[in-house]
Amino acid sequence: LEQLPVAVAAAVRRAVEAGAWDFEQVVTTFDSLGRLDWYDEPTIATLLSYCERTSLLEPHGRLLLPLTRACANLRVHHAPLLHKIVKWYCWSDMYLRPKPLQSEHINELLELAEHLLDLSFQSLDLQGVLAANLKNENASPRQVLGLLSALARFSNFPIEFKAACIKACAESSDTDLVALSRADLINAFNIHLCAVFDGPAALKHWLMEDEAMKSFFQVHTSQKWYQKQDQERTAFLQSDLYLELKRAVDEEGLNLRPSDPGDVYHVELISVDAKERLAKMSPEQPIALVCIKSRDQLRWYVPITAAAVPGADALVKNRCSQFRYMFRGSVQKFRHLQAMGYRTAAIWLSEWNALKTEDARRDYLKTALGAPDPRSAAFSPSPTDDTEVYR
Repeated sequence: LEQLPVAVAAAVRRAVEAGAWDFEQVVTTFDSLGRLDWYDEPTIATLLSYCERTSLLEPHGRLLLPLTRACANLRVHHAPLLHKIVKWYCWSDMYLRPKPLQSEHINELLELAEHLLDLSFQSLDLQGVLAANLKNENASPRQVLGLLSALARFSNFPIEFKAACIKACAESSDTDLVALSRADLINAFNIHLCAVFDGPAALKHWLMEDEAMKSFFQVHTSQKWYQKQDQERTAFLQSDLYLELKRAVDEEGLNLRPSDPGDVYHVELISVDAKERLAKMSPEQPIALVCIKSRDQLRWYVPITAAAVPGADALVKNRCSQFRYMFRGSVQKFRHLQAMGYRTAAIWLSEWNALKTEDARRDYLKTALGAPDPRSAAFSPSPTDDTEVYR
């Protein structure tokens, strides 16, 4: 059984290279590998090359979501392919789908946006589709909250945002709110959180001063968010990782401690006097040492500029062989901690867990807390907007 993933990967690679499968079979297999988390670099290279050179046609529309899901599950950010998927999706939304979108199509849009958010892939075109559906009469309160949350996490606050907030938050019935899952409520808190950190000043002021908005986020969503942070904190304090880090920190004489219960983000270790320094706006920034779990570290990253290098070997294009890239919620956490005034540092658990001695862990910790260099830097995928690309 241990050899099964290797054997399957080899069989998949042979079938694709021999031209035995069509696009649907390739995507279905890719999606299955993602669900199983069976990652094999040569096989991923073969699948990505096939998908990148395949022209998308109308019958392929239903395959875009499983293709994006496979990328997210396997921790693959291939910007040229994701750009191609989003471009085709937005074209089909404009020209092929009747308006307003039906509920099932809104769910599909939200799932696609969630996977792209996980992958830190930005697309103004997709954000335009999300914003356009804020006024969709077919969208349920849960779906409107999902649209608002996705836009907020994309740091996009269109003109329709405030009115949609009022309708979905202040005017939701008890029945609507009871129907929200724990994940829905945690997601909904991101509307408030990201607007406060990333939104325009007027929107931030309104969300923090309007009584109906404060009531909705405090009563219905914040509890689930803070429960999640405290659960992560408890799991960390009960882990071997905490004991290993504490030993390394103590041996180095560093004044670091776990973040407090009730903090907006669970942070593995922060400066002992972090809150005092932040309150005084001290020029000496407090440290926030964040552990990047393996599931939040990309295995494969190809930037949008790689599209300008046709014929290059797929494996060579993968930047993860040179640098480490975070994705999923770690990107937002890092951004918001930096906005709060912390100097962030990363412990990559894929590397930390491979260390065998306390000396090696101490050296790793010192490097992580030192001046940024290729060994200690923490990157997230770069923007895909052509105006922000260095060529």
